Amino acid sequence: MSKAKHTADIVAKILRQKGLDAGVQRGKALMLWPEIAGPALSELTEAERLEDGILFVRVADSVVGHQLTYLREEFIQRYQKKLPGMVRELRFLVGAEKKAKPKSQPAAIPKLSPEEEAELRQLAERSPQELQGVILRAGKAVVQKQKESPHPPCIICGTPSPESPCKPCQKLLGEAAVQREALRLTRFPLKTRLEGHALSAARYLAQSKLEAQLRDLLPHVIQQPELMAILQDTAKRYLQLRTGEKEVRAYRHLLPGTLGALLKEI
Repeated sequence: MSKAKHTADIVAKILRQKGLDAGVQRGKALMLWPEIAGPALSELTEAERLEDGILFVRVADSVVGHQLTYLREEFIQRYQKKLPGMVRELRFLVGAEKKAKPKSQPAAIPKLSPEEEAELRQLAERSPQELQGVILRAGKAVVQKQKESPHPPCIICGTPSPESPCKPCQKLLGEAAVQREALRLTRFPLKTRLEGHALSAARYLAQSKLEAQLRDLLPHVIQQPELMAILQDTAKRYLQLRTGEKEVRAYRHLLPGTLGALLKEI
């Protein structure tokens, strides 16, 4: 495998681990605001960010903000119809967004090789067109961060670390909520409830559990072919968890060991 290809694979994995699907949904929530608010109000407001189910909307002045509080529940109900469960609360921010002060001496940013640039562009082109620019920028940031550090990225959060998982992620793996989500993801890999690094940690645990199940099942299937359906179902859930895709036939090569050649139908 080429170095550039390896880099692209790492970026793809990190972007999946960071909850790209959740990021797509957050982007949709922001783009949907003009439709939710209506033509008149959307001229006076701007959806700024979505954090933990709370949509922050920038308003022109306090008068507009006060009036919008009376429509909060109506806006949430409209979001519930369009993106169920994504927006649970609305908060209105008054005035112009504060600009961050520029750094006096910005650090030099490591350059990407032409091969790395090409592989990242190919990765971005496999995503929806409206997200390609975002994914390309995120991929470049990940690679540049890796180049700044001698350590490889943490398998969960992607932060360069001398050990993987890194210490913060090791602590995260022990949290009860993460372990509950991991157990649920082994059964329903496409239905996530957590976000961010907590979701990445839960996916890491769930993937490890499913991989262990696959390895344990394989010798039994060889002796008892009637167990093949169970192996196929476990393999399907494993690939859905890894790829975030419902249809996974094209990803059999991602199965551990020789399972990809054994499982023709999943």
